[in-house]
Amino acid sequence: MNPEAMLVLASADSETLDHWRAAFGEGAALIEVRSLEVLPQCLSQLLPPLVLFDTRLARIGTARAIDRLLEIRRDTRLIAVTDQGDDDFELSLFLAGARGICPLDATATVLQQAMAAVVRGELWIRRAMVPKLMDSLSAGDTDATNGATGRFAILTPREIEIARLIGQGVNNKRIARQLAITERTVKSHLTTIFRKTGADDRVKLALLVSRRH
Repeated sequence: MNPEAMLVLASADSETLDHWRAAFGEGAALIEVRSLEVLPQCLSQLLPPLVLFDTRLARIGTARAIDRLLEIRRDTRLIAVTDQGDDDFELSLFLAGARGICPLDATATVLQQAMAAVVRGELWIRRAMVPKLMDSLSAGDTDATNGATGRFAILTPREIEIARLIGQGVNNKRIARQLAITERTVKSHLTTIFRKTGADDRVKLALLVSRRH
């Protein structure tokens, strides 16, 4: 890893932090965060490009926690380190914006390889997960209201409202008026919706929405 790249180590477990520090060596710029509540402030103030995130910090709602963190710093690259091997759980983390997933017992070599891949702009993903992620991103066939996984599964209720209105061809001014929010807020939500769904613009988003109904 580039020694000049700041890396945030987010975990409440001392042994895990010790292992991570040893993996990246003395030359790395490391910031340790032991609480999920402190992490948003860390991201907003320090603007770190890289985060190694122990999912045990957010046992419930881990995907949503990752999504909210990345809304604070949209170009931060995050690797989730987890003790869960569930495919649906891992898929939800990728859909939330994680760039890689490593097991909690990953060796120093694996952690270094994962970080190097993510720094290059690649995903660090188990081979068995690739087709599932591709299917989820290409199909857009799940409904967030029933809890199924898919590219819309991570949207908040307000984002779902806005996506549906975009699908109906409603412009930002009318959306703002209908939802009693500002146009600036609508645009902010759209930026997040585009990132979560992979849509490049409102036309592609409308097409994705139409496929779901």
